[in-house]
Amino acid sequence: MTVYADILVIVNLYVDFLLLYWVQAYLRLKTRGGRLVLGALAGSLSSLLGLLPWPGWVGPLLGGACAMAAAGAAFAPVKTRLFLRCWLCTWLFSFLLAGFVLFVMQFAPPGYMTLVGGAVYLDLSLPVLFFATCLAYLVLWGIRRLFPRENPAPLCGLTVFHQGRSARIFAKADTGNALREPFSGLPVVVCQAAVLKDLAPAPALAFLAGQALAGREEAPERGSGEGFRLVPFESVGGRGLLPAFKPEKVTQSKTGRELECYIALTQTPLSSGQFAALYNPDLFLDE
Repeated sequence: MTVYADILVIVNLYVDFLLLYWVQAYLRLKTRGGRLVLGALAGSLSSLLGLLPWPGWVGPLLGGACAMAAAGAAFAPVKTRLFLRCWLCTWLFSFLLAGFVLFVMQFAPPGYMTLVGGAVYLDLSLPVLFFATCLAYLVLWGIRRLFPRENPAPLCGLTVFHQGRSARIFAKADTGNALREPFSGLPVVVCQAAVLKDLAPAPALAFLAGQALAGREEAPERGSGEGFRLVPFESVGGRGLLPAFKPEKVTQSKTGRELECYIALTQTPLSSGQFAALYNPDLFLDE
């Protein structure tokens, strides 16, 4: 079977895009379509390495290298642990796809489908590939219209302004977060301290680190910008106190709406990188 390099690259551009889309959906990552296309391009160009005369045992390693290139171009920079998950998921999904292709090859006419170094190759003309892509898009569009799926945990972009600095974070909607600051009754957004370390009050970060602070139970001076409050919480894992501060302004990134709230800091990771805060949207309905 004759393998053409341009057809190999174009076919794997489609295939790798679908693989990366599945990885994004499986890990619930917020990745732009342009990054997925870039990752698919990196993966499809890496598939050209399969045309070289490698020994048979190099095949799995070559697949891992192509998966790393695609995952790196699509999802980096992220934390090391999350990147390893992206890479391994991309590699695993490519193995599953290769197994599916081998199964289909038993029933497909000979000479139309094969694997080149772990990459899928279809002996199709460009017009057929284009119309097949349009047909696949229409089928997926029809499935989404017939079976709409609500996002069980929508993410909201928040921009926090404090002491002349700002930070943009993604917060997950969590109706179980009913925390309110005891004195003012304002809603509390729980956030990982690491993403706000450049603008959060130093005493709050010090308290979170377990350092002894003189007078930490006293109410902060109005307008000082350096005080913090202790917000009691109770969860399945136990109960305790979270240091919280009132930022100068918190806005929703998409709508620009200002949210009057306190932000409580925690050292506990809230996700593997998809979001860094928890907020209860129902608590802001009366604003």
